[in-house]
Amino acid sequence: MMVDPVKSAGKQLTYDGLVPASALQRFQGMLVETCADPEVVLNFLVDEQGLYVMQGQASVTAKVSCERCGEPLTVDVAAQFAYAPVTRKQTADNMPDAYEPIEPNEFGEINVHGVVEDELILAMPIVVKHDESDCKIDPNNMSWGEIDETPAEHDNPFAVLQDLKRK
Repeated sequence: MMVDPVKSAGKQLTYDGLVPASALQRFQGMLVETCADPEVVLNFLVDEQGLYVMQGQASVTAKVSCERCGEPLTVDVAAQFAYAPVTRKQTADNMPDAYEPIEPNEFGEINVHGVVEDELILAMPIVVKHDESDCKIDPNNMSWGEIDETPAEHDNPFAVLQDLKRK
């Protein structure tokens, strides 16, 4: 869905609805099964400094794979964001840190579905795993590779110095 953020901010439009999950291919690739359509609220406004702004929030419940046991796990993904379109008057250099600059296309529009998808991807937990009590793998019994129980006989690293001292 393409939106002109400058015109929308001038009219103080609010979009409240669902983004089709089928439009979020990269986000869906992170999941073990297709999620429901994310709920999205977008507010376009002109702030106190006269900057055009798009503020929004998106949320969805998704099923991902547990990093520990590999079983499906349900997570709630929620994102809040604020963008300001880059224009002739409104450059990325003079934009406050509260807003992420966004480049409109040649028609002055932005892809709202792309923005929502990016924000949901960024809101995903870095490491997703069950609580220890719910996970099928006990973290106390986890080991990687074989552990050799026989004591290793190491040469003394200073043996070379002993030979030099004798000479």
